[in-house]
Amino acid sequence: MPNHLAVVRSLRQDVIGPGHHYSYGEVATMPVEPYEAVTDAMAAILERVAVAVDWRRLLVEASWRHMRLHPDRKETRLRYQSEAENICGECLAEALLQENTGAPDWEREPYAELRHQAVDWAGIVAGALEHRRGIIEHQYRTLHRG
Repeated sequence: MPNHLAVVRSLRQDVIGPGHHYSYGEVATMPVEPYEAVTDAMAAILERVAVAVDWRRLLVEASWRHMRLHPDRKETRLRYQSEAENICGECLAEALLQENTGAPDWEREPYAELRHQAVDWAGIVAGALEHRRGIIEHQYRTLHRG
């Protein structure tokens, strides 16, 4: 899936830097095993995020934003969740990034404030590893498929 690969690659690059490969696909900048372990760890993060998101709520907020901010869609008066296929990617992303709780006022604040773009999250995580005591079971660890 292109989105899965894009997220995993982006997170992996934040952790280990740009991955340089030889022309035949072998990792050139580090041993293959840790490279693959980081890739698996980034895929695990994506899986946890995908399970943790309240997708119904996200669709409601994204459709509300889309209805309020995109004049070309106002005439259809989107019904929440029933016409989710008409919601644009920008509205989905903004609804996901919105930190405010409750019903956001999209006309007053149409964009989520991106306050964490300059944070070296990979460095912070690496520095905190010395305090880790073992494997932690998490409520989002198991993916329930209906």
